[in-house]
Amino acid sequence: MDGQMNFKQQMIESLEHSIEITEQRIEETKEPCLPRYRHIRSAERDLLKKKLKGYQRELKELEG
Repeated sequence: MDGQMNFKQQMIESLEHSIEITEQRIEETKEPCLPRYRHIRSAERDLLKKKLKGYQRELKELEG
């Protein structure tokens, strides 16, 4: 049982780290860029937001 709790705690810490990194990357994609890169940045930001929601949902399931 202890091994399972340890694994669960590692998963929670990993997800929290992933959430932190993803939030930082989302902020970076909001910075000004050349007009020809705007659509790429927008698409990347949308993808990162979807990933972030998935990470948050997983974290909520593990904690709950």
